[in-house]
Amino acid sequence: MDVEDRYKVCQLLETIIAADGEITDSEREFYRRVVERFGLPEREVGPFSQDSVGRTTTTLRALAPDVRLRVMVLLVDAAVVDGRVDPRERALLLASAATLGIEATALEERIASRLRASAPPR
Repeated sequence: MDVEDRYKVCQLLETIIAADGEITDSEREFYRRVVERFGLPEREVGPFSQDSVGRTTTTLRALAPDVRLRVMVLLVDAAVVDGRVDPRERALLLASAATLGIEATALEERIASRLRASAPPR
């Protein structure tokens, strides 16, 4: 993935993380780790805006086909990192999945699986 694509992925992550209007410490840390792994300068996550869904789907389509599914996995991980998926995060994930031709049920299964994996042991 080239530098431009890494910036696009970070913008997508920022959108998911900010979608519920609250950025938790776990979301901040998740984002920081991705930015570090990508070798990009760290910056604050900006606020969510209503045109984010359109921007997100457009950005996803602009990525190379071999990168899109990996990015979708990252988006799900970003949404569940705080232990819950807000309806606004879910809507953004569903729109993103639809853009990539991913069935809603497959996305919901992935979300449920990641939430179970991140739940503290009982």
